[in-house]
Amino acid sequence: MPTREGAAVLALAVAVFLLATNLLSGLLFVLDALLVSCALVGLATAAWPLRGLAARRHVPERGVEGEPLAIAVELTARRTGRFLVVEDGWPGARARALVPYVAARAPVVVTVTVLPARRGRYPVGPIEVVCRGMLGLFSMRRRFHAADGVAVWPATRPVPAAVAEQLLPVLEGRAGGRRTRQAEDIYGVRDYQPGDQLARIHWRSTARRGALVVREYERPEGPAAAIVLDLDRTQAPARLDAAVRAAASIFRLAVQRGADVVLMGWEDGWVAHRCWEPAMDWLAGVGAAAPRLPEALAALPPDRRAVVAVASAAYRDLPAGVLAVVPVEEVAGEPGFTGFAYAADGTVQAW
Repeated sequence: MPTREGAAVLALAVAVFLLATNLLSGLLFVLDALLVSCALVGLATAAWPLRGLAARRHVPERGVEGEPLAIAVELTARRTGRFLVVEDGWPGARARALVPYVAARAPVVVTVTVLPARRGRYPVGPIEVVCRGMLGLFSMRRRFHAADGVAVWPATRPVPAAVAEQLLPVLEGRAGGRRTRQAEDIYGVRDYQPGDQLARIHWRSTARRGALVVREYERPEGPAAAIVLDLDRTQAPARLDAAVRAAASIFRLAVQRGADVVLMGWEDGWVAHRCWEPAMDWLAGVGAAAPRLPEALAALPPDRRAVVAVASAAYRDLPAGVLAVVPVEEVAGEPGFTGFAYAADGTVQAW
């Protein structure tokens, strides 16, 4: 399709042609032929490099909201092309990168960096390659479809030391464990340490992290603390996102300190995650589909102690013994409230 410059050249060519026809001026016919030639050259140089062009991408399986995500796009052309623009991503998070030169049959890799604004699971694509040609009079576009997806994790924030000192005794509680070698009792994974047996290496996690990771075998003996995410179906999406970030921040603190903790939420029944990556994958796409938090907690398994990241004002009705972590805007104007509150970015603070 013509650019603004191309549209101006075409309009000028038509006007000169009409004027030359009326005046029977050979000079104007020559000028019109020159304008038409420029338009044809612009059209040919914009369309030619895209013929025989192939594109494929490599997108990471996971990203984090608010952090750049690099998508590698490989272009292979049958003909030399110059100044191609590659666009990739998903609606709301698409970005472009310039490819100054593509040699014939010589693959070129360009990195398109997108910035995920919100957690979620997104289908990536399509890849679009744009060429404006030598004169910039026409912009030709070619689209490549590829079935890729990315899970955008919620952002986490470090829990302040003063808050961690108060939360950790609740998270660690009576939970303990004993080691076992039985394959069916795999508890999670951890970084490799000198002396670990090679048979315990978890190769899939090792390939994903780029460092050796081994299986952790542990069978809990006491009740595990449950970080319960309120998925009340009546809450606003922004409030739920804030609660998800807070729950992820507390869960990260527990995992780093080695506490026996599960991250839970109600989705037609209780869903629980012990390990970091599955838990964050779940938080990436979880939505509000549960009854009010007190009703959900009534069905909490008896072998769980609850630390709750609350996403609504329902904390006033929570059962005794449940530690509530509440939205800061709910308690900012409430005199005499003492406990824990979280901000929209997931930062947990003592109140």
